[in-house]
Amino acid sequence: MVKQTSVKAPMTKDLMMKYTFIALCVLAAISFIALGFVPIILSAISVLVAVACDYLLSLVMRKKGQLNTWSAAVFGLIVALSYTLATPSAPLMSSYAGMPELLPMDAPMAYVYVAIIAALGMVVFKKLQGLLGRKYLNPAATAKLVVFLPFLKTVLEPSAHEMTSLAGPVFFNGTSMAPSFASLVQSCLANVGIASSVSPADFFETMILLKYHTWIGGVSSIAVIAVGIGLFLICRGYIKWRITLAYLVTTIVMALIMSGIYGGDALLRVGFTLFIGSSIFLAFFMATDPATTPVTHVGQNVFGIGLGVLTVLIQTYMNFLGGSILALVIMNLTTPMLDKVGVPKPGKKRPERRRPEAKQFTATKTYDCVRCGACMYACQNSLSPILIKQAFEKRNAKTLMTLAADYCTGCRTCNFVCPAGINLESYTIGYPLQEEEAKKIEEQFLSGTADENIGVYSEMFSAKSDIDGQDGGVTTALLVSGMENGLFDAAIVVKRTDGYWAEAVIAENADEIIEAKGTKYLRIPLMSKLGELIAKGKRKIAIVGMACEVRAARRIQPILLSEYPDLELTIIGLFCYECFDYYKLKEETTRLLDVDLDSAEKTQIHKGKYIVTIDGKEHATKVKELNNAVEGRCLDCPDFTAQYSDISVGSVGSDEGYSTVIVRSDIGKKLVESLDLAKGKADKEAVTKLSILKEKRAKLNRSGD
Repeated sequence: MVKQTSVKAPMTKDLMMKYTFIALCVLAAISFIALGFVPIILSAISVLVAVACDYLLSLVMRKKGQLNTWSAAVFGLIVALSYTLATPSAPLMSSYAGMPELLPMDAPMAYVYVAIIAALGMVVFKKLQGLLGRKYLNPAATAKLVVFLPFLKTVLEPSAHEMTSLAGPVFFNGTSMAPSFASLVQSCLANVGIASSVSPADFFETMILLKYHTWIGGVSSIAVIAVGIGLFLICRGYIKWRITLAYLVTTIVMALIMSGIYGGDALLRVGFTLFIGSSIFLAFFMATDPATTPVTHVGQNVFGIGLGVLTVLIQTYMNFLGGSILALVIMNLTTPMLDKVGVPKPGKKRPERRRPEAKQFTATKTYDCVRCGACMYACQNSLSPILIKQAFEKRNAKTLMTLAADYCTGCRTCNFVCPAGINLESYTIGYPLQEEEAKKIEEQFLSGTADENIGVYSEMFSAKSDIDGQDGGVTTALLVSGMENGLFDAAIVVKRTDGYWAEAVIAENADEIIEAKGTKYLRIPLMSKLGELIAKGKRKIAIVGMACEVRAARRIQPILLSEYPDLELTIIGLFCYECFDYYKLKEETTRLLDVDLDSAEKTQIHKGKYIVTIDGKEHATKVKELNNAVEGRCLDCPDFTAQYSDISVGSVGSDEGYSTVIVRSDIGKKLVESLDLAKGKADKEAVTKLSILKEKRAKLNRSGD
């Protein structure tokens, strides 16, 4: 899928894949020094097979955006570079004399097997696995294990190796009758004769600079490290380097622990475990696969630690020296759980996050989510756009409420940094409704006559209650009456908690409702409180919120009803032209009125004026002076009257001290009937005028997407 001209961060999925492909090509070229033309041919075969499979599957599946040539090419190279090539000569390790028949590690059979792995991985573990909504297993690692499954018994049997087991002491020095562990490793990887001992310098020269029997990509550990770090720097913020770091550190720690248990030369064990080709290449180019690893920073650290622990344990106790690949597949299975660890949460203090430099794109492609996690740590409100998207697509209301998916303020940073070009903002549940979705909500929950500017309604009037509240205290009175008459037994309201800062709270009696009276012109997430009430067994719940919160509640309501058929929501929507960022509003209030917003007894927007009352004295300025403090999401919102609520309430269209009330559903009628209100005629034209203005502003702002 191709989008039109847009401005966003310069990193795209294609660009990430190009950089990765170039990095892998460098390693393939270096392998030529040790292994000749065979790894180059293997790489070419694997890449061609992967790209061909990707192209053919795109034709068969006929899904827009399915073709992803650069990603397929990277996959093909990883398959080739994670292939073990060249067996040690028989005189050096007699037990490997028959191995080529069992485990093809040289041409021409290597060409056949790498093609099989590339095809299987591309078709089954990359494309078909992707149809599940996400990939759970690393495609290259899993395909390799499946293809070599018949040979694993031979590989894992200690008798298949003359190598000293790691479940015991390892030494640099040995005897003519019993060569040291280091000598056996050196004879294998450096392709030299077996000596009784080997110096640490010679050993580390082989392990770090050049090996002759290893994963193709791990021929030179120093090259892997240099190229890997270079790639991390170029793609910083998009590659999960924390996994690599945690894995390498854990590998060192585990090697030292094993050395403490079994004795021997600790430096030798650490060097072997850390720089063996399978470990070092996997650490930089497979363990960081974004699709099959955790998205949270904490989850990535845990993943890397688990990978390191399992790798050393498998190598030590299963004698499987390439144990990192099995450890990777095992850890992949923990990723769904680790995605829930360390999820950022919105709070009072928002991080100041600087956007990367922007780039103008004449056209951008949209791909499936890369799972790089960049959106999570770019969000100005500490939300998790990628997890919200997953929950939205799965219609998982519980997760959406837990993730505060209604709290997006429209900064659009997630869209800006997303390399896959996804409109992540649109998956937040307060986002404006599409026409079809709006129609379904109206048919399911509302009743009355449809008005193109005000929405569906059956009655509109001006009212004042007996409660001393803002604009006649109608909203507070409706909540108190509804609770006293059993229409609901809990209400989610917004209450000032620290100065002017406000939070969603649960009110379960009239006193708690009255304590929260008064309008707060801030965007407050409410859905997490709805989740809390449902978990406590509450089924009759009232919600008071602006249009965005009403949309969020309506989006979640049908999903909740499928699980809780007895759930009854009463939604009271507040007229809202715009709300404000707390910190910016506080700053602007001080600048314009020379007063502290946190000391305000009351704030009000009435007839184009922003009024702050402190010690009984009113301080006012024009609302348009507060443009710098307006939340970004408000500029896209077309809904002034909270059209999808059961009852809408606001000051526009009524005299001072009164509220305009719009009844939109049977539930709304019952709520109004439960309360004796002093009613009058509302000015529909005034309400319509602001509704039209807000809708025009939204269309203008959305046209720039």
